[in-house]
This record gives sequence, structure tokens and C-alpha cells, in this order.
Amino acid sequence: MDDVDLAILRSLIKNSRITISQMSKEIDVPDATISNRLKKLEKDIIKRYTLIPDWQKIGLEITSIIIIQTESEKHELVKEELSRLPEVSEVYSVSGEYDILIKVWVKSIEDLNQLINSKIRSIDGVEDLTEMIVMERVKEDVPAL
Repeated sequence: MDDVDLAILRSLIKNSRITISQMSKEIDVPDATISNRLKKLEKDIIKRYTLIPDWQKIGLEITSIIIIQTESEKHELVKEELSRLPEVSEVYSVSGEYDILIKVWVKSIEDLNQLINSKIRSIDGVEDLTEMIVMERVKEDVPAL
């Protein structure tokens, strides 16, 4: 990865809908170079193109971070099961007192309670959890390159 590849990634992070010709002008590199580099980046570096909606405007009022302790021999199973839940947007194995951190999006506190008590706690291997409700989203972005 060189400076041109990094410039392409920075450009896409700012605006994933930018055209190749706009990127070419911005980076001062020919369209063909941008196109070829982009194809290589899409194979090796770029996992997917996505968007960040205003979750509240589409009805997902509650964001919660949940930290989970697992039985060590069932850790992998718990990660897989959590990853299958549609309300869960992120799953991380972490170090420290807890083993897994997840981020969930739900419509209401009642839905959060339902998710925790009916789905998450029922996963074999979940020992304990602590949930935190996000009060304010101060920054939600990708890191700068």
C-alpha cells in the first residue's frame, strides 16, 4: 500500500459515493490508475461499502453496549450465536473481566429487555452481562488514515 492507495481510501472514507473521475481530480492521478487501484483494494483491503443512517429516524431509539462473561470453553459458540442476532451490529472479543463486547440497536427499553432476557441470556455459555444504554452519540465514525 502506497500514498496513492491511502489517498483513495481517504477519499472513499469521506464520501463512498465519489466517482472515479472526481477522485482522479482530487488525488491528481489518472482515472485508469484509480480504477485499477480500486479493484485491487476491493480484493484485499475494502471489506464492503456501507452507510451510517440516523438510527433514531428509522425507529431504533435505543443503542446499548453490552459486556458479557462467558464460560471459557463455550466462548466461540457464544460469539457465533451473538453474531447471528439481527439486533447486534458489532461483536468483539475483549480482554479483562469480561470476554465479549457487543453493540445493539433496538426500538425501546422493552425491546432491549426482551433481547437481553429472551435471546442473549439464553445462549449456552453466557455467564453474566452488564448493559449500558448510550445516552449521547458524541462521535460515530471510522478512524482517519
